Amino acid sequence: MEVSILETKVTHYPLKPDVIKFGGYVLFLFVVGWGLVFTYLNRYPSLLAMAFISFTFGLQHAFDVDHITAIDNMTRKLVNDGKNTHGVGFFFSFGHSLVVVIMALLTIFFVEWSKNQLPKFQDVGGVFGTLFAGFMLLLLGTINLFILVGIWKSFKAISHGDFSSARASTDTRIFRTFKKGLNIINHNWQVICVGFLFGLGFDTATQIAVLATSAVATSKGIPWFAVFSFPILFTSGMCLMDTSDGLFMSTAYSWVFSSPFRKVYYNLALTGLSVTAAFFVGIVDVLQAIGGYLKWNNPIIKFAEALNFNILGISLVILFAITWTAALIFWRVFDLKEKDAAVVAAEKKQEAAFEKMNVTESTVHVNQQNHQSGHEKSLG
Repeated sequence: MEVSILETKVTHYPLKPDVIKFGGYVLFLFVVGWGLVFTYLNRYPSLLAMAFISFTFGLQHAFDVDHITAIDNMTRKLVNDGKNTHGVGFFFSFGHSLVVVIMALLTIFFVEWSKNQLPKFQDVGGVFGTLFAGFMLLLLGTINLFILVGIWKSFKAISHGDFSSARASTDTRIFRTFKKGLNIINHNWQVICVGFLFGLGFDTATQIAVLATSAVATSKGIPWFAVFSFPILFTSGMCLMDTSDGLFMSTAYSWVFSSPFRKVYYNLALTGLSVTAAFFVGIVDVLQAIGGYLKWNNPIIKFAEALNFNILGISLVILFAITWTAALIFWRVFDLKEKDAAVVAAEKKQEAAFEKMNVTESTVHVNQQNHQSGHEKSLG
């Protein structure tokens, strides 16, 4: 089946209501978290420092490269499917934070048990969560790689002025096979499951658990819901940054997909960056999980384990920002609207030709049926 990569059937979802909605969710978490802290601050001054650290942990962890890459590739996939992607970042972060909340509750209510059992959970959860993150990113990268191949074919056709034949066969059997692995993710809220499984790496859950344990151990009189402000503030910090990242990616991809010319030229570079990041981070995650579990000690594993995901994440955000900015400047400086209009005109002409052909085929089919019916009546 041949699918035109230039098709502009993009569903535009209002941005402002979703910004207000998800911004309201983040603000609610922020107010509840700090409200709990300030309620007991006079009696327990140590809460302030630990609460602030928890909040900054959330802000920091949102810049992990696996977060940035997963949100970008999930957004890319859902935009391509015509879905609303404004909440991808929020729901991914919220699902990730559920792991933190669960572990914090276990720590608060079962301090001694948690001290003995958390290391075991960290070993098992770390391997499983990191492996899942790695394979999910590799799957996303593979799906977007097939899309990238289709964009490249269209790019070559447009470069030769052949707008009407800029078609790419992306709906191949192997593409459908890979895409089935993500067919369960068709809406924003379903990304919660992906975020939760990513969070099983326990790289941040244990940090919050240590904070909660310290609070309970040093100040036995602190109410549990005051200590519970730590994971809430962590969640608000991480959701703030991941939601912003998701909204940025969603808006940017929608801008690209709304125009056939932009879709081909800009998406070639941007999807290439997404695919490269997904494969790189996915391979690193798998190497870290397998190498850590099997205690491998070779240069490749050491290199993977030495990578700082926060620095990589920030670098990836900067790369995306530079690419989008360059795209906007390029679009305005070279005034590409005329060429874009030519592509749109070619697409409309092609659609009109297909529609005319379909109408002709339908007319012929109806005439054949009428002729056959008349022949049967004459025989009767």
